[in-house]
Amino acid sequence: MKNLLRSFKRFLGGSREAEETAPSSFLPESAEIREETPEAENTRFLSEIVNRSIHLSELAGSQAKAGDIDAAIETARGIGSSLFYASALREIAIAQARAGQISEAIETIRRIDDPDDRMEALKHFSAVQSGPAAAIASHTLNAALEAVEEIRDEKSLSEKAWRSVMDMAEAGDFTAAVQNAREIGDPAWRSWALQEITTAQGQARDFPAALNSASGISKALYRSWAYRDIAVAQAEAGQIDAAIDTASRVEDPEDREQAMAAIKKHKQQPGE
Repeated sequence: MKNLLRSFKRFLGGSREAEETAPSSFLPESAEIREETPEAENTRFLSEIVNRSIHLSELAGSQAKAGDIDAAIETARGIGSSLFYASALREIAIAQARAGQISEAIETIRRIDDPDDRMEALKHFSAVQSGPAAAIASHTLNAALEAVEEIRDEKSLSEKAWRSVMDMAEAGDFTAAVQNAREIGDPAWRSWALQEITTAQGQARDFPAALNSASGISKALYRSWAYRDIAVAQAEAGQIDAAIDTASRVEDPEDREQAMAAIKKHKQQPGE
């Protein structure tokens, strides 16, 4: 350990001396002091938001699992990413169900935008029949289970409608796909369907139609994915200014960062 400390001190001393004598051309590029460009500053800022969302989502999940549901709810409020917010709500709903907070758990489940996270919460909610909440009044439990079944039925119908819409989109019948997508009952599945259509329209370079479809997406998570995919497609098509404008509409910081990275990549390519 002493040798390590001595080596570290020598390194600091040598670095200071090199700082005074070595010309800047001898310094590695990473050591040069350069002013951060607005684009780099924006990317760094977005990365910080994403990292913060990941941290808060994991913290909320840990708090929920530890039974501190109120703290988990408060932590989740600070999450800036819709994707990680959905994950936090899933853990909170599971914790509420285990704690016998039936109506609260159902309300939390309804607020989860991501279908996979919602179904994961519903799966754990079923354990309420043999868990701590089994001791509550039977009529309350029955009402809760009926609400869960209602959500499940709505999910099942919406999933079937979603698959039908996907078939239309794959066949290139975007007009029919959009019309049918807008009739899907569940907001999350409806938003997912419109997002998939939007992405396909963007890949087909029909950007006006894609932007129009994206504007009708109610859930922020899928709306962010849609605008991100359009921006990436526009960048690939060489429409850099349009791509930057579309990327500015992306609400989720992680998705916006991905869009801007694609724009930067294609902007730097020769001929674009």
